[in-house]
Amino acid sequence: MRNRFARSTTAVTAACVAALAALPAAAAGDAVYHSQHMQLEAVGGAPLLSGFVENIKANGPTIYAHEVYVLNGAAPRATYTVTNNFFDGPTCAGPATDTDTAELGTNRAGNARADVFFVPADVAGSEGVHGVMWTVRNAADEIVYRTGCSIVTLD
Repeated sequence: MRNRFARSTTAVTAACVAALAALPAAAAGDAVYHSQHMQLEAVGGAPLLSGFVENIKANGPTIYAHEVYVLNGAAPRATYTVTNNFFDGPTCAGPATDTDTAELGTNRAGNARADVFFVPADVAGSEGVHGVMWTVRNAADEIVYRTGCSIVTLD
């Protein structure tokens, strides 16, 4: 009986190893800049239970970066514009290049999500270390949410 158990354990182990070997290899992320999860903070008493920007730098030949924007408990049925504020240098000081990247439309609970993908051509010529922050404006063009300053390296 002991030998039969040993044979079945060996067979299960071999099957597990074969199954793991068949899985696709994980995508390699960027070696210089890793993904960042940045909380959005309410500005001027704007309603918000939680919110964030997830900045994922894939650094691939097709997808350079993937950003996810999430609002929970913002104003219901409202439209917001997400802007990437990109600074020349490692701090968020001085003039910024502002690029609107997404529009968020909240549901009746004030929740919204958007995914944006950037291709390598979107960042060509901007290599180096930069300060970046994300702001979210309401329909009246007022900044109602923002992240802190983050240092990113574009390579």
